[in-house]
Amino acid sequence: MLTLASVAACGDDSSSGSGGAGGSGGETAGPGSSSSGTGGATTTTGATTGTATTGSATTTTGVTTSVATTGATTGTGGDTTTSTATGSTGSGGCSIFCSDFEGGSLPSELQFFPEYLRARAGEFVTLDSSGHSGSHSVKVTGSDFSQMLGIPVPSAFWGRVYVKSDTAIQMGHNTYVAATTGNGDPNGGEHIRIGEHQCQLELNRKTDDAEKLSNGGTYSCDGGVKLAANTWYCLEFNYNGPGSEVRVFVDGTEVEQLHVTNWGPYDYKLFKLGFEKYHGGAKNMWYDDLALGAERAGCGP
Repeated sequence: MLTLASVAACGDDSSSGSGGAGGSGGETAGPGSSSSGTGGATTTTGATTGTATTGSATTTTGVTTSVATTGATTGTGGDTTTSTATGSTGSGGCSIFCSDFEGGSLPSELQFFPEYLRARAGEFVTLDSSGHSGSHSVKVTGSDFSQMLGIPVPSAFWGRVYVKSDTAIQMGHNTYVAATTGNGDPNGGEHIRIGEHQCQLELNRKTDDAEKLSNGGTYSCDGGVKLAANTWYCLEFNYNGPGSEVRVFVDGTEVEQLHVTNWGPYDYKLFKLGFEKYHGGAKNMWYDDLALGAERAGCGP
């Protein structure tokens, strides 16, 4: 068991059961229909410890490599002040997008999804006056079915973001980040999602609800990667759509139990971060120092 921090209590969300041989059922709400499956992904037992390495991956120590001034209203609440982001001007770990959210507004490159809630985006996503490496971060108020920020990505990419929650990791099923083949609607396309279930970090596929638990597959709150409340964690991910592979890292250590090599091939279109609430309770999430690129950025500042 890889325990990152002690958890005050498991099962703080009473809306999800503690058993079952597969995923948590059809995680679809809002407009559209639900789907369910049996969680057909194979699991790997054994804990992962130590520091992960990536061979030829290049580590970037800074997140922000340039400053882009955005005068247009963003899709996340209408702040028109300067935002700090690299857009597509960076290299390596920042070749797609990077931001430390220190520019005074949410970067316009990040659009709110689902679109049918975009007029209310300011209720769910704000620029908060606390951060991981600076004085600001993105705060997501996870009170609705889906409140996510999305940005276009290629079909294969690396990502890194620092994440914090005001609750310990929950028993119920919720999503933090995802890659999708769709247009951003939570009910459209395939979604490969990283989040929480059974008091541990998990990986989940939307269409058939296949699921990988970080404790190796036991549907209980025992073991797995646990995230404590009010603590920053470095979450890294490698989505290789054409190669049918997903890898997940926490604080520099790969979570081997969440490594899949047969989910795909997929042509990813968007990366999304925020909060999707299926069977779990509401919570506030904070995100900072986002890096998306062709190479691994690492857990630098």
